Amino acid sequence: MIRIISFLIILSFPILGYTPGKWSHKDAYLFKKVKKVPNKEIVRNGEGQVVYVAEYEYNSDGKLITETYSDKEGKGDGKTSFRYTDGLLSSEEVYDNGGHLVERKDFQFKGRALKKMNVKDGEGRLLIVYSIESDGEGNVFAAEGKNLETKDNESFRFQIDPKRPNVQIQYLNDDKKKGLGEIHFKFDAKGNLVEREFFQGDNRRVHKLKYKADGSLESHSFHVKQGDNWILEKTHVLVYE
Repeated sequence: MIRIISFLIILSFPILGYTPGKWSHKDAYLFKKVKKVPNKEIVRNGEGQVVYVAEYEYNSDGKLITETYSDKEGKGDGKTSFRYTDGLLSSEEVYDNGGHLVERKDFQFKGRALKKMNVKDGEGRLLIVYSIESDGEGNVFAAEGKNLETKDNESFRFQIDPKRPNVQIQYLNDDKKKGLGEIHFKFDAKGNLVEREFFQGDNRRVHKLKYKADGSLESHSFHVKQGDNWILEKTHVLVYE
């Protein structure tokens, strides 16, 4: 069965993540007013070598409007553009390094609560429809994705761990409500997300986040477990003006 949602990289609960198929700290820059935002992000592999660089541009409201990528040699590698209507995110468009549209997402709100997202290919064909449960603050609680080609459905929901009040668990399910895995979101005393741990069969991964004294995100890194050891895959370092 073709999986329609990449649940191993997923959205967060209180930090916000509009896309059921991924999580990104940049989601907050699309939905909320953030006091201090980065203008660049540098990604290095496990050996410390630069893999790619992303540069960010914001509108007068402080919302992210363009994310431009370059490879390890500094050559352009595409971009993502974001559009807003009445202050709410209306679309996301991904372009390759030739300027060709690769993917488009359209967002629908009820009031200020995100309720639906449609994913289209570069030619405008509708591929996936997401139904989303969220509030007007940009917090997503649950979602279901329907692939119009394969007819596969997958969904997720969040639940607070009754034994660990600082941990929220994201349960991932297929169209028969069978569990596909879990992601545990851990928060510090200030409410900052500090770790996301993935459990899927025998596979274990962890995503760690580090903050500056002023509360802004400094860096985040991805690790995979091999045997008894955790191996660093890549590190993202944020640059602020």
